[in-house]
Amino acid sequence: MIGVRPPFASVLLSGALALAACHSAPVKPSEQIQIPRFYGTEALRQDLGALFKQPYSDTQAVDVVFATDRAAGGDPTECDDTAFGIKPADKLSYGVCTFNVPKRHQVGGFEFAPNPRADPHQYYRKLGYAPLDESALADRLRRQPGADILVFIHGFNVRFQEALARSAQIAYDLKFQGPVVLFSWPAGAEESLFGSTRVTRTYADNLSSALKSVPLAQAFFKQLSGLDRTVHVMVHSMGHQVALRALAELAQQTPKPFIGELILNAPDIPVKDFELLMPQVEKITGRVTLYCSYNDNAIAASETYNKNRRMGGCERVPGVDVINVGEIDAPALGIGGLGHGYYASRPILTDVSQTLLGVPAEQRLFIRKSEPNSTEDYYLRP
Repeated sequence: MIGVRPPFASVLLSGALALAACHSAPVKPSEQIQIPRFYGTEALRQDLGALFKQPYSDTQAVDVVFATDRAAGGDPTECDDTAFGIKPADKLSYGVCTFNVPKRHQVGGFEFAPNPRADPHQYYRKLGYAPLDESALADRLRRQPGADILVFIHGFNVRFQEALARSAQIAYDLKFQGPVVLFSWPAGAEESLFGSTRVTRTYADNLSSALKSVPLAQAFFKQLSGLDRTVHVMVHSMGHQVALRALAELAQQTPKPFIGELILNAPDIPVKDFELLMPQVEKITGRVTLYCSYNDNAIAASETYNKNRRMGGCERVPGVDVINVGEIDAPALGIGGLGHGYYASRPILTDVSQTLLGVPAEQRLFIRKSEPNSTEDYYLRP
């Protein structure tokens, strides 16, 4: 496993070592180095200032690089659901969609402009598109020296345009400084969900698509592993069926550590499968953080359908920081009323931001240790 440190962490470590050296090897007063009283705090301020050069404090154009195994449909320049649909393709397509992310959008949400004259500081809109191939994708991601990469993999019943917009929203709300890459697998439904029979059919179809996407997702991650960049991966719901299986297979072939933070949200994957996959995944990952909830009705429905325990319902696994968010995400208040969409909300992104900076779970704001014999390691306080 790798230890990925942000720039300021290295500076703080150097400062700590310097202080330790002063204690272990006394020097004459004339030779003493004058260290500022708040050396660590000042170093932290300076390095955070250098890190967050792009403040995301106003309406912003956000580029979302994408790789998808959805079959192409209409005009890809539209970056909408007609461009790439819900049918699978036998190869990956690449591109960049640029979105206007309004400064007045609610954290965790997005709403597209109802007309061309709608307030750009209130609504999302597509600003541009550029095609890429595999080589151009690698070149683009290498343009920002030292910048980490954030990969987002969506979950069940998410269409292409929503996945793009969600990627832009997460990047903006996190103030993420490096490239944001969406891996979009063929999720979605032919018609709007209505009735248990249609929901069940859509779930089965999406699960089948997720499993079929694993080989192409593995090829995608293999390409990222050769970029000499730290890659952070954020996954939601059924997307774990794609991401974790692909990463486990890649680790068996070329166990090269390249993932810094692996952030798992409401994993719709069997506990037993997760426990089997993680020893391989951890070979190429620095740290694994998992958010779960007792109040997730979508996970409860999945457990009923699949007749097994899912990781999104909380289960303690060695080597994984399992964080229960049930106290902040009751279904009555959760996105869609399911208690399943918390991954893009303010409380989760606040914790994810600290996670990406390398802060240990027990030192992050609003995290407390769980009681002995709990099914998780930590609780995220409301």
